Amino acid sequence: MHHRYRPFFLAALAASCTISAKAQNAEVKKFRSDVISNVLDKVKTKHFAPRALDDQWSAAVWASYIRQLDPNNSIFLREDVERLTAQQLLLDDQLNAAQTTFFDSVYTIYRQRMQETKALCEQILAGRFDYNQPESFILSATQRGYPADKKTKEQLWRKLLKHQVLRNYMDLQTAAGDTLATLTAPDPATETKARDRVRKWYTDQFRLASNARAEDEKFAQYIAAAMIEIDPHTVYSGPTDKSLQQQITTRYFGLGMELSEKETDYFVKRLLPGGTAARSGAVKENDQILSISDGKGQLIPVSGLTAGEVTGMIRGEKDTEVKLMLRQPGDTARTVALKRGEVIDLENRAKSAVMEKNGKKFGYLYLPLFYLDPSGYNINGASNDVALEVEKLKEQEVEGIIVDLRGNGGGSLDEVVRMSSTFMESGPVTWLRTQTHVNRYNGPANPPAYDGPLVVMVDENSASASEIFAAVIQDRRRGLVVGPSSTYGKGTAQMTLNIGKMGNAALGTKDISYGSLRLTTQKFYRVTGTSTQLNGVRPDIIFSQKMQPEAQRERSFSSSLPCDTLEFPAYDMAGTSFGYDRVVEQARKQVAANPAFSAVTENMEAMKQHATSAVPLQFLEYRKHYSETARFEKNIRNAKTLPAAKALTVELPVSRSIRPDLRKDEQGAGNTKEWLKAISQDVYIDASLSFLENMASTPVTEKK
Repeated sequence: MHHRYRPFFLAALAASCTISAKAQNAEVKKFRSDVISNVLDKVKTKHFAPRALDDQWSAAVWASYIRQLDPNNSIFLREDVERLTAQQLLLDDQLNAAQTTFFDSVYTIYRQRMQETKALCEQILAGRFDYNQPESFILSATQRGYPADKKTKEQLWRKLLKHQVLRNYMDLQTAAGDTLATLTAPDPATETKARDRVRKWYTDQFRLASNARAEDEKFAQYIAAAMIEIDPHTVYSGPTDKSLQQQITTRYFGLGMELSEKETDYFVKRLLPGGTAARSGAVKENDQILSISDGKGQLIPVSGLTAGEVTGMIRGEKDTEVKLMLRQPGDTARTVALKRGEVIDLENRAKSAVMEKNGKKFGYLYLPLFYLDPSGYNINGASNDVALEVEKLKEQEVEGIIVDLRGNGGGSLDEVVRMSSTFMESGPVTWLRTQTHVNRYNGPANPPAYDGPLVVMVDENSASASEIFAAVIQDRRRGLVVGPSSTYGKGTAQMTLNIGKMGNAALGTKDISYGSLRLTTQKFYRVTGTSTQLNGVRPDIIFSQKMQPEAQRERSFSSSLPCDTLEFPAYDMAGTSFGYDRVVEQARKQVAANPAFSAVTENMEAMKQHATSAVPLQFLEYRKHYSETARFEKNIRNAKTLPAAKALTVELPVSRSIRPDLRKDEQGAGNTKEWLKAISQDVYIDASLSFLENMASTPVTEKK
C-alpha cells in the first residue's frame, strides 16, 4: 500500500513545495518593491535638492553597484558586464516603477560567477607558485579592466593570489621581528602559513557570499548604491543592519576606535577617549589592523573584508574579549587582548594641556566631536566643556590657545554656535538653508571668555560643524586657521528616518520595517554667504596639500552637491588682536623653510606613485617593493614627529582652586600619558605654537 501511493505523495509534495516557493518569491518581490517605492518617496519629498532620477543617475547607479559587487574586476567576465550594459540607462525607469529587474539580472550572474571563482581559487591555492618567474601584477582594477574570458580570469586569479600570499608572507616575517633584507628565498613553513591565511580569508568570503542572507544583503547594497548617487551623505541601511541605528544612538559595545580604510587594509584613525582601546594604552593611532579574533579566539586576517565586517568583528557582547594583531607602519606586529565595553561617543570630551615653547606658556585644546549633553540641559555638552577648559588655561596665564579640530567630523550645530561665544563677541556664526527658508544662527550675547591669540587646527577629516567653527573664526578674523589645502567640504545636514508600516494588533498585522534612511535635508553657509559644501575651508596657513596619505574629501564623490553663494547682510569683525597680514606672511615663510612638511609631501607623492606601479611577483623583487612601501610610510610618520631633543614640554592644566593634596594624579594615567607624549612630539602643533608667538608679538597695525 505504501509503495502504491508513494509516487502520488512525492508528486503532491513537489507541487506543494513549488507553490510554496512561488509564494515566497512573490512575497520577497513585493517586499523589495515596497522598499524601493518608500525610499524614493522620501527622497523626492524630503531631500534638500533631490537629483533628477534620469538616465544620468541611472548610469551612475549602474556603475556604482557593479563596482561594489566586484571592486577588483575579478568576479565578472567582460561579456557579463557588456550584457548588463543593456540596462545601464533603464535603472531610473525600473526604480521609479519599483521594479528589481536589473538587480535580479546582475545577482543571477554574480551568484554563478562567485561559485566558479570559489572553485578556481581553491584549485590555485592547492597548487604551488613559482616565485622565480619574472612577472608582475597590476593592483589597479581600472587599469586591468575585466578578464576577457575564463582563461584570462584564471591567470588574473593566479597572480592575485600569488601577490596576497607574498604580502602575507612579508607581514608574518615582519611580525616575527625578522629583517626582510636578509631574506633570499621563501621559507616553506612560513609560505604555508601565508597561504593558509589567504585560503581562510577567501573561504570566509565565499561563505558569506552564499549564505541564506546574501541576496537580501546585496539588495540592500543596491538601494544604498542608488542613494549614494543622490548625494554621498544620503545613506540607506537594510532592516537588519544595526550599524546606522548604532550611529544614531552612538551607543554600542566595542573598543572605541574610529577606523580608516586604505585599499583593502584597515587602520586606527582615532581612539575615542571613552573606549577600552584608549584606556588600555596598547592601541595607537595609525596602527594597521592585521587580524581580529573570531568567536573561537582564532586570529582572522581582515585585509579585504568590508568595513561592516571588520566593525562587526570588533563589536560584541559587553566584557567579552577580543584580540587584535596590530602594527605601526614599518614596525614589528604585536597582539593585544582587550575587553569590549560600552562606547558612548559623548565621552569624547574636550581636554586641554599647557605647552611651553621658548620660555612662554601656551594652551592646547583638543575637541574630537561637537557632542550634545545627554541630559538635554546643555550643561555637559562640547561648548560648556570647552569653556571650562579655557578657564583652566587662563588660570595658567597662557599667551595663546590652539583649538585642535583635526579629525573632528562635526556634530551638534547648537554646540558649535554656543562655543563661538567663548572666543568672540556675539554675531552671526552660520546660516542654515532648508528647502523653504534660510535661518541665521547667532552666537550668545555674552562677552568672550578668551580674546587672545587663537589658532584653529584642521585637516582633511575636519567636517561639518568643525568647518562652521573654522570658517567663522577665519571670516571674522578672530584667529588663524591652519592645516592642509582644504577641510573635508561637508556643508550639509541630515535627518534619519525609519521606513516602514505600522501594524494593527486588532487585525493581527505586524509592523513592517523597510530599513532606515539618513537623508540630506539642509545646507550650511558661511557668514560671507558662501557654502562650506564641496570646497570646505581653505586655511590661512597651509602645511601641505595633504596631511593624510589616503584622505578623501567631499569632492572625491561625483554626486556631491555643489558649492553656491547667497547674499547675506554685512557682519562685524571679531576685533583682530594681531597684525593679520604680517603674521600670515611670516608663518608661510616658516612653513616653507620647515623640512618636515616638504618631507611629508615628497613621501606621500612617492608612495602614491609606488602604489600605482605594477607589483613584481618574484620573491626578491617583491620583498624590495614591500620594503619600499614601509619605508615611505615610516618616513611620513617620522617627519610628523619631533625629535626627542625638540619635544615640547607638556602638562595638564591644574585648577588653582583645588588644594594640591586633593588633586588627582591624572598626568600619569595610561591613556593621558600617551596623549601628552603624542602631542609633545607633534610637528604641526609645534609649528602652530610658533604662529601663536608671532601673533602675540605682532600688534594690530591695519584695520580689517
